[in-house]
Amino acid sequence: MKELFNKGMEEISNNQKDKALKSKPKSVLEAFEYIVELAENSNLSDEFFNLAGKHIRYAARKIMLTPMQTVLLALFVDRSEDRSIRLSEIANYVGCRTTRILRISKEIDVLEDKHYLIACRCQKVLGYRVPSEVLAAIKEDKPYVYEGAVVDSLQSFFDHFDEQMSSKKDSELTHDKLLNITLDALESIKDTVFAKTLTRYHLGDEDLLLFIFMAHLFVEDCDDNIGFHDIEDIYDNDKVPYLCKCMLRTRSCNLFSHNLIENVNEDGMARSDTFKLTDFAKNELLGELNLTTNASSRRDLLKHESFAEKKLIYNQKEDEMISQLLSIISEDRFKEVQHRLENAGMRKGFCCLFYGAPGTGKTETVYQLARLTGRDIMRVDVDKIKSCWVGESEKNIKSIFDRYRNICRSSPLAPILLFNEADAVLGVRMECAAKAVDKMENSIQNIILQEMESLEGIMIATTNLTSNLDKAFERRFLYKVRYEKPTTPARAQIWKAMLPALSDSDAQQLAAETDLSGGEIENIVRKHSVAAILSGNETIDLATLRKLCKTERLTPVRTRIGF
Repeated sequence: MKELFNKGMEEISNNQKDKALKSKPKSVLEAFEYIVELAENSNLSDEFFNLAGKHIRYAARKIMLTPMQTVLLALFVDRSEDRSIRLSEIANYVGCRTTRILRISKEIDVLEDKHYLIACRCQKVLGYRVPSEVLAAIKEDKPYVYEGAVVDSLQSFFDHFDEQMSSKKDSELTHDKLLNITLDALESIKDTVFAKTLTRYHLGDEDLLLFIFMAHLFVEDCDDNIGFHDIEDIYDNDKVPYLCKCMLRTRSCNLFSHNLIENVNEDGMARSDTFKLTDFAKNELLGELNLTTNASSRRDLLKHESFAEKKLIYNQKEDEMISQLLSIISEDRFKEVQHRLENAGMRKGFCCLFYGAPGTGKTETVYQLARLTGRDIMRVDVDKIKSCWVGESEKNIKSIFDRYRNICRSSPLAPILLFNEADAVLGVRMECAAKAVDKMENSIQNIILQEMESLEGIMIATTNLTSNLDKAFERRFLYKVRYEKPTTPARAQIWKAMLPALSDSDAQQLAAETDLSGGEIENIVRKHSVAAILSGNETIDLATLRKLCKTERLTPVRTRIGF
């Protein structure tokens, strides 16, 4: 049976190849299709080039490439859905060794230089992808002509550099290539004050790139706290060269001598591991940008106006604490409170903990506080902080607080720093941690504790679990709001708020029968609304609501009986 199947597949393949030999190409894509068909197990031999000659010549003439470049591009286009096409895959398909493909790698380099292919050297593994612009040109039977960004002003220079940094982070640019592209772009704006001033300092290429990178962070993100974890982005393998690190630490780097960068000062002490542009550099070199508070530094924040108004119903104790917190973080009151705390020698920041059962409105409370006070939210996804790479998690958490600090300095109204579902970083620290994972957890927690001490804004952490909360964290949270399951009267209000057509007596009845949270009640109401849309029956059916209540939890909902 297997032999018959293989024979049948071989016959189909032979028929396709016969069709490819007889057909006359009508488009580049059709020619590519026939080239790929004939290239299978061909070893890219002379016989293959003879058989596929008319298709290769047709495509080569249309897209203005050599025959070998045309064949290689056809093979890559055939795998264009893959973002990392290996040379070994091409070699396996054409039935030759990878060394044979490497022998003609100069042709692949030409395709890369002409931007038909983009190389990705992630984790030291070479792969290629075909840009969507190339595919669009091929579909139109046209050669692809790369149109680089027009760099004719300082702003366009930094926009261009930002795009290159995105490619660098995707491992599609090496350090050397980034350097060459940046120097070419700098030459394009040689008449700007920025370029003329840098030329006057006779900086080396590496110092130029380092300064441009730091200036880019300031222009894009108002970043005045640049650490080695930021600088490593411009180097291959995310490793700052030892000599560069040493010169920055000892201030022997030329950028210091020309008063272009300085150490960040914290509590009167200069930090040897963090840097920023000097006021001179900002005014003299970047003055033509007319920089004000840069909106891009707030681009990833959740905007306060994006939160829909939502009535939240609390138990009495929670309601009192949330009302008090809302009053304190309002713009005028918050400044007054901070001023008085500072005069008394106390910490100015407000760190709050919302804890309790799931679905009780902890995260939604933060959203409504933001909406009512006009504060945006910088949301931290704890699961994205942690990395399998040694030291990377610590860098991630440090960069979060650095960015929050920069946004607070450049904004008239400090946003809320939200650690949502923060159970994973607020637990009890390990004593005498031996495992790498435990050491990482402890390091992350120590960084958060230190940052909470110096925080000048508003931080809110939400968590479902508090039994393992580290005592050091407990002390640093000024406001701790415990969210209890809603009482029966509160549940009745929630039912009425979400289903206004529900009668008071039915709302009271549903509230008395089950101990659902606000989030669970919202789920039930949503399911009821969907069912009403599907059936066309808008009538509120108490029996259906009761049924939905029973199926809301994976474990049965506790039903109250009697008094």
